[in-house]
Amino acid sequence: MKQLGEVVLPDGLVWSDRHDAAPVEQTVVRTLGGKPVIWAKNLTGGTPVTLVAQSDAAWLDRPTVEALALLAAQAGASFILTWEEWSGHVMFRHDTPPALTVTPLWPGHDRFTATIRLLRV
Repeated sequence: MKQLGEVVLPDGLVWSDRHDAAPVEQTVVRTLGGKPVIWAKNLTGGTPVTLVAQSDAAWLDRPTVEALALLAAQAGASFILTWEEWSGHVMFRHDTPPALTVTPLWPGHDRFTATIRLLRV
């Protein structure tokens, strides 16, 4: 089952960056002599979660789109994302807008493709 808060998501939805996020942040600067100074730390959250409803795999209906828009409009709110066997807290990624992109399959139609940009917290 795939669900964000109380909103049930279609099974064909794809978590496009599930295995892309790196658990380590690293900064490298060079001294005047040319030697690298490296700082590294483990990340405990803040990794992106991008959910994609593609036209050939999953469509969202109008009530689902409207429910997602209501969730995205809640500043600072976090929600439980259930993705098959995984579950965790996420919030919408408003730092890289738009957090929710919705496109109708056909003009005036009630089926949509979408990209939902979340952040693990």
